[in-house]
Amino acid sequence: MNYKAVYKGYGNNKNEKNMASLNDRKVLPICYLCNKVPPGGMRSGFFLKGIFICNECEKELINCNPNKKEEYMLTMAKLKNILFKGKTPIR
Repeated sequence: MNYKAVYKGYGNNKNEKNMASLNDRKVLPICYLCNKVPPGGMRSGFFLKGIFICNECEKELINCNPNKKEEYMLTMAKLKNILFKGKTPIR
């Protein structure tokens, strides 16, 4: 749909410019783990329980080496935070 054609009849040139700028805006995802916008937008990642994870962070999660204890524990903490967000721990 062309917004210019829809709003042109109102006669206010400012409204036409505002609607044209709305067409140029895009909603881009931000990765939950690295806080970056992936270059490919929504196609450069996936959603896990409503949280966006970019392809680069996905590779990190998959290729995490359990022998590197500090890196492994950080990765597991990130995953636990996503999977169990808002849930109280069972004791």
